[in-house]
Formats: sequence, structure tokens, C-alpha cells
Amino acid sequence: MKRRLFLKGAAGATLAAPFLSSLAPTAHAQAAATPRRMVIFYTQNGCLTDRWFPKVENGPLDAAALTGTTLDGLKDLTAKLLFPRGLAMYPRGQYMVDGVAYFDPHDQGMGSKLTAAPVDPAGEHWSLGRSLDHVAAELVNPGKNGPLVLSVGNSFSNVKSILSYKAPKEPYAPEIKPTNVYSQLTGLFVDGTMTEADYRVKRGQSIIDLVSSDLGTFKRLKMSGADQKRVDDWLALLRETEVQVVTAACNSETATMLGITAADVKTASGGGFGADLATAFTLGGDMMMKLIALTMMCDANRSIVLQWPGFVKFNWDGIKLDYDHHGLSHRNGSAAVGGTCVPGVLDSLNLIDNWYAGRYAKLVNLINGIVEGEGTMLDNSAVMWLPELADGNAHNNNNLPIVIAGSAGGYLKQGVSVNLDSKTLGTGNSEAGCTPEGGDVTFGTGSNGGTVPLNKLYVTLLNALGAKDEAGAPIQSFGMVDTNDPTAGITKPGELTAIKA
Repeated sequence: MKRRLFLKGAAGATLAAPFLSSLAPTAHAQAAATPRRMVIFYTQNGCLTDRWFPKVENGPLDAAALTGTTLDGLKDLTAKLLFPRGLAMYPRGQYMVDGVAYFDPHDQGMGSKLTAAPVDPAGEHWSLGRSLDHVAAELVNPGKNGPLVLSVGNSFSNVKSILSYKAPKEPYAPEIKPTNVYSQLTGLFVDGTMTEADYRVKRGQSIIDLVSSDLGTFKRLKMSGADQKRVDDWLALLRETEVQVVTAACNSETATMLGITAADVKTASGGGFGADLATAFTLGGDMMMKLIALTMMCDANRSIVLQWPGFVKFNWDGIKLDYDHHGLSHRNGSAAVGGTCVPGVLDSLNLIDNWYAGRYAKLVNLINGIVEGEGTMLDNSAVMWLPELADGNAHNNNNLPIVIAGSAGGYLKQGVSVNLDSKTLGTGNSEAGCTPEGGDVTFGTGSNGGTVPLNKLYVTLLNALGAKDEAGAPIQSFGMVDTNDPTAGITKPGELTAIKA
């Protein structure tokens, strides 16, 4: 062979045709594996669990299983949803650290949820562990760069608002400005002068058509069967990469197609706690989700968190409430426990739950609308709605309402609800605390079921992303504890095999 055939596609990838051993020394072109990604959609203050869960506790799902529930808006994507039922965060409730008893459900719900570690009873009550997003980022991110952690309008820095931990007692503040995220991504754009291949691709023409004459030359050469197979393998590689190039280009044109322009990003970045909170939750939240999609397309990060702060009063998108979400979750409109139920509190909470469900559905549909390989980007991802609490009044962290969209490249089951516990779970009883309306708040309306350690879900997700331990083996454990005894360590290592495809 006198020369080496190569193509430079719209995503900047260069593919070399193989040297053929029967004609010249061999050189192999390797296809980059399709990225597997994890996106965590995190909300605070729990939900009305008896309206949130699907109607099927264990078994296949259809659209009817979601109809009339909080997740009604996702029923068209039922076939791509997984509900891992019966999970619990540990430690939860009162536990002892160095002889000191500690219990604050909101501190635990934030500090322990992604770390599976106790909260320090002293000082600022930071978590004593490292969070899932950082562990995943170190194991699967290109260059081992840190996770992308975003928050909508949140500018506080305390244990009740920080979810991510770079290291024990080292909280990792989220990025709250879409402009900052956008500016980092623009540096990765592959714009400028197009090659002929780029031009053809943008016109919808196949890259393989561009090199048809070269392929004909390859086919006419007298070569061994092994070399012929190399050519066929290269064509398969080229076809696979071509699809990725056309549909997942990281450039300004793709950003504009997603609705991301410098002007729109600037408009969406005017949020924060104050008069412009509505902008942060609406335009800002939508822009953050678009930037998540663009981040995934650019393969800039494979471990992403989007958290929504809970101490906010909803006054946008046709919702106008007199109490903040946290107070409504207590049913009395304040941070106190007990008291008298706010009139219409269940309807108010239902409005909030449905609003968040709409945002989650919007994110999932956005990612599902981006073609990648033979499927969509959602098929290669796990997009998980993870709550701080189950029921906001009971403050319980068992029988957690969790849904995962996408199979992470076929690793996870889809279109199914899986009861991981050994008994019937039910949906909790979120409405009993204020029925009839106007009465006293009843504390403790959670569920007694669902005690399978959340750690095991995290182990499963890490393996779904392709993470390996230092010995190159699958991950077997995560976090510090999987019971309420911080001294016991991990007592139930391994994955949740029941949710694996």
C-alpha cells in the first residue's frame, strides 16, 4: 500500500483504513466505545408517594400503569423505564458516631444520599464519605475529570443544600450559572472550515459514498481471507462512527438546534434566590437540561447531577402558592413538626410533584430524541430521578420513589417495576396526615417496607457505566455503611442482579 486512507468526520474523529498484512505491515483502527452516562435528577422534600408510584409493584409495565399517576407524562416512554422498588438509604434515623447520637432527616437526605456514609455530628454536619458522582467520574470520565454538578438557583452552602462530596467532609458546590457551563462547552466545539466529508455529511450523504472508489480498489486487490475480514470490519467501524458523527456532533450548529445560543443562555442565567427565582426554575432549569444534553453529545462528562433546591415558593408556570415547598411537605406550612394542616396542602403538593415530573420527562425526552448508533442517547444512559426523602411529612428514607430511564447500553432492564424486597411494599400513605383537610398533622405516614440498601443500586450503576476496580474487576461495593450501624461497614456487597437485563 502506497498510502493510508483516512477520513476526518464532522465530530473531528479520524479513522484510518487498516494496513493489510498480505500487502503491507498491519495497523489497526480502533473504534471508540459508545459512552455510557449517568444523569441524576435530584429533588428535595419527598413527594405524595401514593400518587407517584406506578400501579404495578413488580412486573412488566404498560402505559396504563402510569396513567393517572405523577409520572403520567412519561407513559409514552414506559418501555424505557425501570422502577427499582424497595430501596432504602443508610444510615437513616438516629445513629451513633464516636458516641454521639445524630438525627436530622434533611441533613441525612442530602449528606448521606449519594455517599452512603454518616453525617458528621460535629461542625457543619458534612458527610463523612465521598459521593457517587465523584467516584463514577474518576472511574469513567475521559481524563478522569470531576463530575458536572448543577443546581437551579441554589446559592447556599450548607449540608441541607449540598449533595456532592469530592472527599469526606469536602462538599462540592454545584454550578448555578448556565453561562459558565456554556462557556466551557464552546471550547470543545469542532467548527470552522469543513472538509469535503463534513460537507457531504451535512447534506445527508454517507461518508462511505465519499470513499467508494477507494473501497472498490480494496475489493479488487488480491489479499488473504484475514485481510478481507479486516476490510469488512473497517467498513462496519466506519458505518458505526458515521452515524455518531452525523447525529452527535459537538459544534455550534448542534447547540443551536438544541436551543442553546449565547443570547438564550444569558437570559436563562438571571436566576437565584430572590425576585428572579421564577427565571431560575423555568428558563434556567430548561437551559441546564439542554446543556446536559450538549455535554453528553460532546462527551465532556459522563457523570452529571442536576439538583433542584427545596426551600422555595412556587410562583411560576401557573402555580401560585402561599407557602414554600419545605413547609408544605410538613403539611403545616412551616419547618415545625405537627400543628394544623394548611388548607389544600395535598393539592399544592400534587402541583409541585407534577411540575417536577414534567421537568424530568422533558429531560428524558430530550436525551431520547438524540440519535446515537442504532438507538438514541438515552439507550446508552441511565437518567435517574432520585429523591431526598420518600414522604416529606414522615421524612422516611425507605421505600424510595426512584425511576431510571435508559438501559445504559443494555445493562439494565426496561419497561418493568422490580420489587427488590421480600414482601409487598405498597405506596406509603402520604395523604393520611391531612385527611380530612384542616385537621391536625399526623406525623409518620411513610412505609414500613423497602429496606434493601441503596448502595447496591449504586454498585449496579457503576458497573453499567463500565467502571472497574484497581484490579480491573467489576465494582463490588460502594460507600461506608449499608445499615444504621456506622461501625458495621458494608454487610451486603454486590449488585442488584434482579434489575440487570
